[in-house]
Amino acid sequence: MIRFRCPNCSARMEVDESFAGRPTRCATCGMDLKVPRAEDSDTSITSVQGVGPSGPTTVRIGDETVEVVPPLETMAVLSLVLLGASVAAVPAIGLGRFVTFPWTIALTIGAGLALLAAMTAVPAYHTIRHSRGRKRGRNLALVGMLGGAALFLGLGAGAIAGFVQLAMRPSCEVNLRRIYSALRAYASVHDGQLPPNLEVLPPEGYLADAATLTCPHYPVAVGSCTYQMYMAEGIRVNLANPAFPANLMIVSDGPPYGAHRDSMVRALLLNGEVVKVPLDEWERFLRDQGRLWDQVREALGSARTEAGGTQGAQP
Repeated sequence: MIRFRCPNCSARMEVDESFAGRPTRCATCGMDLKVPRAEDSDTSITSVQGVGPSGPTTVRIGDETVEVVPPLETMAVLSLVLLGASVAAVPAIGLGRFVTFPWTIALTIGAGLALLAAMTAVPAYHTIRHSRGRKRGRNLALVGMLGGAALFLGLGAGAIAGFVQLAMRPSCEVNLRRIYSALRAYASVHDGQLPPNLEVLPPEGYLADAATLTCPHYPVAVGSCTYQMYMAEGIRVNLANPAFPANLMIVSDGPPYGAHRDSMVRALLLNGEVVKVPLDEWERFLRDQGRLWDQVREALGSARTEAGGTQGAQP
């Protein structure tokens, strides 16, 4: 029998002579080593060099030096994978427009993955330090801990700022009232004529910025127009003219409709009132508004005809 000690944990081992010179593994600490020959047993394993949390372990058996490379800690590698995923998730989600408010959601997911990477690296580092050379990857674990913590703080701060900005965005009703004031200002300058579309209001200074044209419930970039106008071309609005009823709709949110959680469509009327129309009644509401606009056209046409007849009858 060959009797020898593990150079790492000093555990005594005993194997048959037929295993002399073969590689083996310590049953106590798990370190890989080489069985000495019978004549070298108990005295041949003389030194262990380079034992530590990282790097190879060098075992000298007689005149032969055996280098045992400990396995890489799996959780340290997983920490780096999560760290890379947190970095890749931000542009992938932010630029991909897969969700509402993509950059805020992207930063939130990135921060969560970074935190998970740091939390995974902590037990990995602890395991490597106490493995007495049986595991390696301490530097990888350190990168996972420090990089994950730094990314979590940075991306988390960006996510919080994004949610604060979203919380401070005005509601759809506030946007429509601002649009109404801008339309009134535009009509006062253009002899009662409303603009052909709402996008001309910010460049001409009637709206402070294009963000007012974006309903906060629509999954689009801030500045994109989510409202549409309902105006007959060439008609000049005169609020003092009875041909223009107060309940005439001039702006609504959508399409697509139903973005609001309450399944209500917001409509801006000619008198400045914002009404909520249930989605299942929206089609009927549009038909009623179409009839109102037809009445406006007929009333204005009759007024022009009477005005022309009066001028023709004058001597």
